[in-house]
Amino acid sequence: MRYPQQNELQLNKTVDATPEEQAEWFETDYFMKGDFSPMQLFVVIPAVIQITVFFSMLAVFALNSVLF
Repeated sequence: MRYPQQNELQLNKTVDATPEEQAEWFETDYFMKGDFSPMQLFVVIPAVIQITVFFSMLAVFALNSVLF
């Protein structure tokens, strides 16, 4: 009995893009277009998440002290 073999990965079989495809990629890609605020994306949003998780943790501590 043979085990099924894994398909070959397509890692190093790249295709060159035409200048039109490259221009379209520059216009549609989120990070290449640059229509975002890096400060908001990489600092503010993670800080808000961290503060939310911290206060949720404190709420769970308080709930545990009441229940147990």
